Amino acid sequence: MDVLTAALLCLAGFAGGVINALAGGGTLVTFPALLAFGLPPKLANATSQVALWPGRLTSVLAQIKDLRDLGPRTWISFAIGLVGGLVGAQLLIAMSPAVFRALIPWLLLAASLVFGFAKPITRWITARGTKTGSSATPAMQLLGRVFEFACSVYGGFFGAGLGVIMMAGYAIGGIQDVKQTNVLKNLMGVVITTTSAITFIVRGEVDWLAAAVMLVGALIGGFAGGKLARLIPDGAMRVLVTGSGLFLAGWYLFT
Repeated sequence: MDVLTAALLCLAGFAGGVINALAGGGTLVTFPALLAFGLPPKLANATSQVALWPGRLTSVLAQIKDLRDLGPRTWISFAIGLVGGLVGAQLLIAMSPAVFRALIPWLLLAASLVFGFAKPITRWITARGTKTGSSATPAMQLLGRVFEFACSVYGGFFGAGLGVIMMAGYAIGGIQDVKQTNVLKNLMGVVITTTSAITFIVRGEVDWLAAAVMLVGALIGGFAGGKLARLIPDGAMRVLVTGSGLFLAGWYLFT
């Protein structure tokens, strides 16, 4: 890897870290960047997950009190995330490179749209949390768990846009406190990413040089994003990331 490539990958990691800190969706930057520098799609996806992992952990540690307030259901979610993340990672490893390459534009398209419409989804979650006076029915709680597992599989497989989808699922499942929904979503991101990252590492699916360079940028970007949170409008960030994701989805679809 030459100096220019390393610098650009570090910059992509920095951008991913900033975006994750401000609004989530850093994968929409780091994954295409690794593809652009010649990594095969499956290797790029695994490397991106490993590079962005540390930033997810710090977000959970910062909200540990809200996590404790959830009680026993946290451990159920933890187990679901472990199993689902492992299943998703194994699915990626087992999938042929050609099939995964064909899925890339559709994955980017879906993740970009979810990311772009995160605000309306969050407003719906907030409205539901303030208007609903009782917990969800057992049937809805079960549906929420099934949805949680499906999201965990997706997170282990690809993961972009995962947080927004999970927050909607938790609202359906009966968690009415948006702060708790958010911290549980962050916890699941750590559990799923850790499980899938370990799987990718054990199976030799990570480009360590690219991951290390990108990780440095992501750590700096995550810190900078925290400082810039009050300076950069969330709407502008979402428009930029969503537009870039849609452009890349079209690019990979027609090339």
